[in-house]
Formats: sequence, structure tokens, C-alpha cells
Amino acid sequence: MSISNNLSSFKQLEPCYILRPIGYYLIFLWVFGMSLNGSILYIFIRYKKLRQSSTNIFIGSLILTDFIGACFEIPMPAIALIKCRWIFGYAGCVFEAVIAYFAGCSNMYILCLLSMDRYLVVTRSFTATTITIKQTYISILCAYIFALFWTLMPIIGWSSYDFEGVGASCSIKWEERSFNVLSYNMTILIFVYLIPVHEHRRSTNINFSASFIRRQLAIEHRVTYTVIFIIGGFLLAWTPYAISVFIRVFIDEHLLSPLSGTIPAIFAKTSVVWNPFIYIIRNGNFRRFLPVFAYHRIQKKRKSSNPTHFSVYPYSAVHLPLPASSNVPGN
Repeated sequence: MSISNNLSSFKQLEPCYILRPIGYYLIFLWVFGMSLNGSILYIFIRYKKLRQSSTNIFIGSLILTDFIGACFEIPMPAIALIKCRWIFGYAGCVFEAVIAYFAGCSNMYILCLLSMDRYLVVTRSFTATTITIKQTYISILCAYIFALFWTLMPIIGWSSYDFEGVGASCSIKWEERSFNVLSYNMTILIFVYLIPVHEHRRSTNINFSASFIRRQLAIEHRVTYTVIFIIGGFLLAWTPYAISVFIRVFIDEHLLSPLSGTIPAIFAKTSVVWNPFIYIIRNGNFRRFLPVFAYHRIQKKRKSSNPTHFSVYPYSAVHLPLPASSNVPGN
């Protein structure tokens, strides 16, 4: 159920004892998301060799987008929920919606590219059909351009942005039945969600038992499943929201209560922590370089004269051992 622009800044639709816990949860998500994404982003910037792998570059672009989302997408809804009403005006609504929408579209397209990258690396690693570093950056730029295109359309007149749920966040205007709004909604559901999801499924459907990729299995198995977990985390966060949108657009715009429309939108914002969290859990190298592990790492280095090794692979660069003579990469 949508909320009129004129009412959302003044009318409280739900009791504060319901809204404020959600707001405090978003504050936690804000701090946690900035810390995790900021730490990993620093590692990507600090260590040049991490940017010599197509897979790592794709993941780094996801981390960058999540960091932007955590910094600018979450604070306004969090404050609105704690205040029990929207206090930033319609301009603030558009700003929050643009950031959230751009981050979501960008990540969906980059995840699609990442799954295609893993498919090529695992199945065609013995041929020349691999993604170069230059092609990786160009494809990421294209993903950002496509995301920016869909984000700007509501501003220039194809559909519009509006408050949603209890009025604590903003998004595309989903409920209106005009051709202008409905045509845009159907287009983005196809090109921003359904087609990328289909591509994810096709590209990650790899037969690891096939004889021609058994040699790559030991190297790429863990990396590919890390990517699958990252994609799964993103879809887990956004699918409830996609379902709620489908209900509002194609079934009944009044079927969901304002709070029922808000919860999936808030849950979708957890996507800003899934990528760094999964990457840290699956990658022991990053755990060594995160600030939270710095003290233990320093103490361990004092007790041992052996140098710390950082794993880098030309294509994957995720948690792979190097020879004993390798050093920690620098700029």
C-alpha cells in the first residue's frame, strides 16, 4: 500500500513502539555495514594484486556499491522510523530512493557478470575464453550505466518515486495503474530481476564432475561456491521485496498493510552486509587483514619470524596457497 506524498511527512500510520525497534535495527545495520564494507574496501585499495583478478574486481565493485548504500541509503529510513514519521521532505524521499535503487540495480547486474565470470573460468580455463582485466572494468562500467539509466527514468518522467509502506522509506511508485507507471514496473521486473536471475541460474549450473574441468576443481571449487553464496545472499535479501512488489502490481495494491509493505523493504537493506560477511567467512586471507583481527595477527607475528603470505591467483585469488617464497603484496 502506498502513501500520499502530502501525508507521509505528518501522519503516523503505526505506533512508535513498533517502528522504533526497526529503526534501531537499521542503525545497527548502518554501523555494521559501513565497518565491514569499509574494511574490505580498504584492503582492495591497499593491496594492488587483489585488483589483478577479474573475480576480485567484480567482488570489489560489489563492496563499493554496498558501502555507498550503507552510508547513504540506510540512515534516513532509520531516523524516520525512530521519529515515527518522515522528516526529510519529498526531496529526501527521492534521494533515498535513488541511492537504494541504484545500489540494488548495480549489484544485480554485477552479480550477473560475476556468475558469468565464474562460468568461463571453471569451464573454459584451458582456452582463451576468459575475461581480461580491461574487459572486467568495462563490464562493471556498463552495469553502472544500465543501473543509472533505470534510476534516472522516474526522475525524468517515466514513472516516479514515492513513499512506500509506513512512509519510512521510498521507492518506485508500484501501485498506480496508469500506463506510464505500469509499463515501467513491468519493464524493470523483467530487465532488472527476472533476466539476471535466469542468467545467475544458468551460469552457476556447473557440472563439477565433468572430466574436462576436474583439473580446475581443486582450485576453483571453493571460489565458485563463494560466489554462489554471495548471489544467494543477495537474492535472499531482495526476493521477499520482489514478491511484495509483484503482489502490489499484479494482484491487489491493497492486499498488503503498510507495515507488511515496509518489512520486506527493510529486510532488503540487509543486502549491504551479506557480501562482505560471506566473503570474510569464506576467505581466511581477509580475516587476517581486518582491523578486528589485527591485534591477534601482530601478536602471532611477534612469536614467529615467518612472513605472512597473501594468496593471489590470476583468475580467482580467493584463499589459495602460495609458495613459501611469496610475500605480502603491496602497491
